[in-house]
Amino acid sequence: MLVLVLALMAALVLPKSGLLGARFQTLMLEGSSGWSSGDTRTFSIRFGIRNDAWTSVTIVDAGRSSSFMRLLKIEETRMPITLEHGDTAYVEFVYQVTDCDNVPNEEWPIPVQVERPWGVQTEYVEPPPQDPNFSEDSPLNEDESITWQWHGARASYVCDWHL
Repeated sequence: MLVLVLALMAALVLPKSGLLGARFQTLMLEGSSGWSSGDTRTFSIRFGIRNDAWTSVTIVDAGRSSSFMRLLKIEETRMPITLEHGDTAYVEFVYQVTDCDNVPNEEWPIPVQVERPWGVQTEYVEPPPQDPNFSEDSPLNEDESITWQWHGARASYVCDWHL
């Protein structure tokens, strides 16, 4: 019976502890969520990554490129960075859109590589939803509840989609 109780307690505690995997929460930051430049089709996405685990975690790298976007650099935070419980890293990923016609509308989370005792482990974070760039005469402009996945919303500022 004691073994069953200990196993049940471990099953409840271990996922929240951060011992098996990092626990991150993304936060929208006050002010700007990033910048954009239509001339170079580049934009940034700025948000916070908070460590929600009970244990500290070291982020050694983050970000990725794809066939529709290329990661140019990460600003504001130098890697590696160690976050104690409740600490937040403020990151800004700078991307260049390479194919406006193929930016997907499904989730495209950002990989975050964390140092673990057994090696580097990849976790994924989904930046907060973003407001797309609607033109003033767009009928979509009147619906303030519309948010898009982060990459589509940010790409709408540099791609000529006539929204």
